[in-house]
Amino acid sequence: MNSLVRIMNKDIIKKAIFWQILYIVIYVFCAVIINIYFTDVVLFALGIAGVVYILFSLFFIKYKRERLFINGIIGIWSVLFLGSWFGKQLELESTISIAAIVTVMDIVSFTRIGKRTVNAKVIANKSVAARLFVYGIEKNDVLIPTCGFGDYLYYAMWISGIHSLSESIQAYIFGAFMIFVGIIIQSVVIKKLSIRDNFKGFPGTVFPFLGTVLAYLAVYYVLK
Repeated sequence: MNSLVRIMNKDIIKKAIFWQILYIVIYVFCAVIINIYFTDVVLFALGIAGVVYILFSLFFIKYKRERLFINGIIGIWSVLFLGSWFGKQLELESTISIAAIVTVMDIVSFTRIGKRTVNAKVIANKSVAARLFVYGIEKNDVLIPTCGFGDYLYYAMWISGIHSLSESIQAYIFGAFMIFVGIIIQSVVIKKLSIRDNFKGFPGTVFPFLGTVLAYLAVYYVLK
């Protein structure tokens, strides 16, 4: 659930921000479309198929850097479907509660206490962590890490979770837009913080979560 790999240098961070924004534009657009047109059964089946591939890749396929890009593309689609399905099963209170807990855990993972969390331990295992990220790709097959699968999973879940307030396309679009705004703000913060020598990364759910809460409130009072 970390937005950027902690060991990246400043130049890579700038490129990662570009790729993350590019991916999130496509991602939230697709999230709106599948929430409107896909059934729960289809979302669940596609999500589970993708998760099976991810788990098989983690535990049964030898790590190879050449596979990371395609693994990331398969992973982002998998969590899009699964997160959208999961969000549709939750009531508003459950969605917000889970989102708040995830965000707090994400923040804690960047503290000294958080070094003992599962999230931090996964990040510390470079071969495992590498296979749980989505990458951009540049000349000479240079890979640029953006977000982990967990971040994208929660973005999809939060967009889908708006169904408990309204199932109109306007509500889904607004929810997706506010998550996008949160990521833009997050990217600005990361760019500012990355100039510090002790910069270790930034949690990927904080500002998208705040955007989600604002979207839910707006839909409740305006669009419902």
